[in-house]
Amino acid sequence: MRILLIGPTTPHRGGVAHFTSMLSNFLHQQHTVTTWGFAPLYPAWLFPGNSAADPSQQPIACQVDKWLDGGNPLSWWRALRQIATGQYDLIIWQWWTPYWIPLLWLLGVYARRAHITTIAISHQLVEPDAAPWQRWLAQVMLQRADGVIFLGDNATRLPNWHTPWRATPLPSHAAVVGRDIPDQTTARQRIGVPVDAQIVLCLGFVRPYKGIDTIISAMATSVHTYHLLVAGEWWQARQPIEDLIRRHQLEQRVIIHDHYIANEQIGDYLQAADLLVLPYRSGSVSGVATLAATVGLPIIASTVGAIANQAGVVARVAPVQPAAWQAAITQFFIEKPARIIPTHDTTWQQLQQAIEEVWNDCNA
Repeated sequence: MRILLIGPTTPHRGGVAHFTSMLSNFLHQQHTVTTWGFAPLYPAWLFPGNSAADPSQQPIACQVDKWLDGGNPLSWWRALRQIATGQYDLIIWQWWTPYWIPLLWLLGVYARRAHITTIAISHQLVEPDAAPWQRWLAQVMLQRADGVIFLGDNATRLPNWHTPWRATPLPSHAAVVGRDIPDQTTARQRIGVPVDAQIVLCLGFVRPYKGIDTIISAMATSVHTYHLLVAGEWWQARQPIEDLIRRHQLEQRVIIHDHYIANEQIGDYLQAADLLVLPYRSGSVSGVATLAATVGLPIIASTVGAIANQAGVVARVAPVQPAAWQAAITQFFIEKPARIIPTHDTTWQQLQQAIEEVWNDCNA
């Protein structure tokens, strides 16, 4: 197939950019793929985090054939009006935030004029902590595509849904981790954490919906003096979290590494930890979970979205319940389960198969 893939790519930071880059590379193995990325991704006044490029020495690169200016709709129009009949068999676009609705609406118009099938890949139906009306808006936009792939969740059927669809696991982000995985002692020495401690890890962008405060509150009553390592760039105010740490006198047990974790460092953080926790208040899937599964790091996850069903999850806990999280973490360290042996990953093949099946459904 001749495929046009549209979405954020590296050198932008974050899971969706990694996903687009890896999907482009994977599809290139069997299809002719044209990739359009964004530069810049968002206007500076709208983006809450650091807009600098991914600082990784070994970023996940892909071939980008055209760059669209995320803050300049004129650049979208100029690119989309070049889409012509017979140019592509399939256009794949991605849904993760309503910011791109104007672009996606225009894309649907030009794709229909050119008689080109469109498939949307839904990373999350609505953004975490989104207003209720965003769910309706997501349904409207996704049904403008000819078909939809839902990442991770089989329960995303919406009322009056008639568009061909498939659900498939979020593909592994193993390529981000790389192959240089050290032993635990070396990893802890590299990142500067206690070599002989029990370490619970929260990894990735720090945002309110990820529930780090739940784990800190759980630590306050824990009989196990494990350490919490919070590693990632902060997209929320630190003061409330720091106040909570002081209130519970946990300054010596909470370690904060407030910076973007480059690709070549991710293996160190995953190996340094005994356990990854995902105490999310809301969400759909977690790219961090796929990273942990790559090295067999056990996960305790919230019972939200499809996160609790991702590979490597050894316990599931309701969100915003510190006592339940304290009990689950305590039980984990009492049992001291061995690292999970990673199995052969087929998630990228599953995603490609889902795309091809939906395309066939749309063109039957």
